[in-house]
Amino acid sequence: MDISTVKKGYYNNTKRFKQAAEGISTDEAFFRPFDKANSLIWEIGHTNFFRNTIIKLLNPTEQLTVFPHEKDLFGFGSQTADASAYPSLAEVLESFEQRGNRIGELLDTTTAEHLASESPYKVAVLGATVGQQIFSLLIHEANHYGELNYVKTLIHRLRGL
Repeated sequence: MDISTVKKGYYNNTKRFKQAAEGISTDEAFFRPFDKANSLIWEIGHTNFFRNTIIKLLNPTEQLTVFPHEKDLFGFGSQTADASAYPSLAEVLESFEQRGNRIGELLDTTTAEHLASESPYKVAVLGATVGQQIFSLLIHEANHYGELNYVKTLIHRLRGL
């Protein structure tokens, strides 16, 4: 696995997510095109939540910084809560960038042996090794970037109505 490409992917995702959220108001951040769709803030918060998983994969002893109720708000299968329960869009974006920077730092020092080691997380769809799961979670981010852009496009188009 070319770890420099993976690192660049996380760096690029950070840049793209931040650009997608530029100029989005607080109300717009919580816009959902229909009841079963996710909001822009959830898309960013969800991928941010999984960035902590990547940090733990790279450094199992790392002390993580988390938002109050982060798993309930952004974890897999989380349910929509009242907007007042969420951190601000700016806070989520700042955390997303900080976690992305930490992932980059950890990738710089991670050994090939660690990447090839068995992951403590047993999620077959993500792969069996630390490296496979880090790569799969990069793809996961890319999928949510697509969803984020869909919501952003709708927000921009609805502004003109």
